[in-house]
Amino acid sequence: MNYGLYIGCGTDFEPTAHLPQVRKFIFVDSQPLSSHGDLYQAFTPQDKNEFFSKSYMPNFSKAATEAGFHKISIDGVYPHVYKNFNTHQEIFHYYSLCFPFHSVKSNYTANNDEILKLLSLFNQVSHLIVRGYIPHYNIFRYFLKPVVFVAFDDTIYNENLNNLLPYERNKITALLQQNQYRQYISNYIYLRKNRLAETFPNYDDFIEQTKL
Repeated sequence: MNYGLYIGCGTDFEPTAHLPQVRKFIFVDSQPLSSHGDLYQAFTPQDKNEFFSKSYMPNFSKAATEAGFHKISIDGVYPHVYKNFNTHQEIFHYYSLCFPFHSVKSNYTANNDEILKLLSLFNQVSHLIVRGYIPHYNIFRYFLKPVVFVAFDDTIYNENLNNLLPYERNKITALLQQNQYRQYISNYIYLRKNRLAETFPNYDDFIEQTKL
């Protein structure tokens, strides 16, 4: 079973249409608790009031419906599960959850068992969707085999490393630029607007296309 992992998914269901071969998706986002993805462990009541998004969950539900997905999980059960009965794809939506996980014991939404179950799902990931938010390199520690790197053309994958902030240097794209962690990628899929998906067997061929 192929699993697609999308950290920082927001309300973006487009990857499901581009990856019909993937039947199960893991969507992870820090919203509605935070739109920044890095305040999870340090929330004060004031922070929560300032950053909590009241519109995220209704917008996610609306986007799911527009993409043909319907919620099949029971209210109060985490994560929420959505299914497209035409494509037979399923989405496990983990919300109010930041990555990296600093602790599996003190999370606002997910409890210890739910986080451990999520980590076991990470072991089955076959496709890593990278769009907008760039995950921390330690995501690779959870993969049991090389994954397909799925990239969209509205995201920067090649940057001036000297201009990165200290915490940005841990992004997987920054490490890939420096010829690190490439062994965790089996191949690269590049998705450009109004063009067919392109697949590249190595990083150098992929990154050259992103410069065009």
